[in-house]
Amino acid sequence: NSAVRFAASGFIGNAIFFGLDLAFLPIIKGASQKQCFVKVSKTIATNAESISFFAAYLVDIFVQHALNALLVFGLDTIATRQMYLSSLAAAYTAYFGTLCGSTVLQAYLLRLGVSKSIAFWSTIALGSVVNYLVLTALAARSESASKVRSESASCQNRSDDRRKEPTLAMISTSKKHFAFLGQSRLKSKSSD
Repeated sequence: NSAVRFAASGFIGNAIFFGLDLAFLPIIKGASQKQCFVKVSKTIATNAESISFFAAYLVDIFVQHALNALLVFGLDTIATRQMYLSSLAAAYTAYFGTLCGSTVLQAYLLRLGVSKSIAFWSTIALGSVVNYLVLTALAARSESASKVRSESASCQNRSDDRRKEPTLAMISTSKKHFAFLGQSRLKSKSSD
């Protein structure tokens, strides 16, 4: 079941995300103390948790994309460089809305006094549902477009074959029978 595989992929990805968030926080807090950031240091210090969350999420999209390909959608979805870059761009596009919304929600929860861990996991729970729906829709649309391209190429190949073979047409003038003979196929239409 793809929902179970997506949940497993999400759990692993979110654990990595949480670790990244914890790792980035002291770096960001340290950056707010640097003299070169004097003008923005107060803003950085005030919003360090949200900046850390945003940066970790941005990096984790790359990780989550790989996990989703491996566990949910299949490695064949990233088999070529074009497919990989296209699906990675789609993942960043899909996750970017959630990234921004989650960062705002997480910042709001922190301002309400909710602990960082609870704010993180609450935000992730809601974002995971949104991401599942968006990525599933994008994957279905991509698969559908791929089938259309494949069928179109197949029709084009048949069309090319027709141009290569001579076509013979024989028409019966009978009112009850109208037939075309071409490419060794007989098509008849009876008007009975």
